[in-house]
Amino acid sequence: MKKLVLTTIALGAFAASSAFAVGPADNLSGFSIGANAELSTGSTSATDGTSDTGKTTALGLQARYDWALAPNFAIGLGGSYSSGNHLAGTYANGTAASINNRYSIDVIPTFALANNFQLYGKLSSIYGSAAANDGSSTNDVQGVGYGIGVRQMLDKNMYWQAGYDLNQFRDVTFATGTTSNLKENVFSFGIGYKF
Repeated sequence: MKKLVLTTIALGAFAASSAFAVGPADNLSGFSIGANAELSTGSTSATDGTSDTGKTTALGLQARYDWALAPNFAIGLGGSYSSGNHLAGTYANGTAASINNRYSIDVIPTFALANNFQLYGKLSSIYGSAAANDGSSTNDVQGVGYGIGVRQMLDKNMYWQAGYDLNQFRDVTFATGTTSNLKENVFSFGIGYKF
């Protein structure tokens, strides 16, 4: 996490001190906020020998700032939050696990394919609470996320975007003694505003 933050700060300082080239990436640089409809498929693989999946729909919110570093390349730093309980599946005893109130810090390299169209990648440090529905325990969890997506400007300020993220959380042990490996595949579609 510290390396991610230090790398992001260094890139931001470089970007702030550089004379940026004007080009497609520059047209989409700046601060933006957005909201996404998310469909996530969570999965769990537990030490009790069970594995399962669960599907969840949620609302995601995001904010990011992009710096143009070259005519067709920008780097962004952002944060995102996803509401609700993201189901991961059930164990052999019928207890269901979920990741709740997931949020992340994101580094977003972006390639401008045209003046109004971007292809972006995403590397995230993700956080949340892992919970069992029997009330036995709640544990804070951390993990890493990888994503890819597209964003298209509809006019000077409005945009739509679609993305896919793979979130891998560190193993979590619940009060029952069961240790679980939790993952999430998230598809999102949303709209936003660039300032």
